Amino acid sequence: MIESLRGELIRRSPGHIVVECHGVGYLVQVSEHTAEALPPKGPCLVQVHYTVSVDVRSGQSEHRLYGFATEAERHLFRQLIDVQGVSSTLGLAILSARKPDEVRSAILAGDVALLKGIKGIGPKLAQRIVQELGGRLGEEPLDASAGGSASGGNTLKSEALSALISLGLDRVKAERALQAILNERKAEPPGLEELIRLTLKNL
Repeated sequence: MIESLRGELIRRSPGHIVVECHGVGYLVQVSEHTAEALPPKGPCLVQVHYTVSVDVRSGQSEHRLYGFATEAERHLFRQLIDVQGVSSTLGLAILSARKPDEVRSAILAGDVALLKGIKGIGPKLAQRIVQELGGRLGEEPLDASAGGSASGGNTLKSEALSALISLGLDRVKAERALQAILNERKAEPPGLEELIRLTLKNL
């Protein structure tokens, strides 16, 4: 129903912002990373996920707006809340605890420990997130699932992954192996050719 808000950011508080559009102030729940990416005040564009929940007993409905600095973060949020046990509140908490690309990489790499380290996620839920989203995220185009910024690390990974896929390798397995190498060599990232060679060696 509401896809995005373009207006003036007039107030920022922990966990939410207020965006004024044509005289109407919209209260928008946001992750810490989105709050940091937006300007302190002034013109802004926020990608929105709109929810309505109804109390069965009272019949009252609650409308909430969840805002994101990038379409990629919103996309990942929507994937997360598709998993049974992940509410909108928990989905936002996940994206506040970790950057979107870290969450995606953890899911693709099957890193249950990282997910369990986020408040509100137990072992069973962490495993369910990995099982349900691992294959789904691995099948997405790189530009649709990237963390939202064209950083050098993302470019290196994208080029290496494209090369590995062109060799006929399984996309999900290749991305998991790539991420493992990049995690090991975080202090001194390898060049493109070396990254491909190390990945092939570890597959």
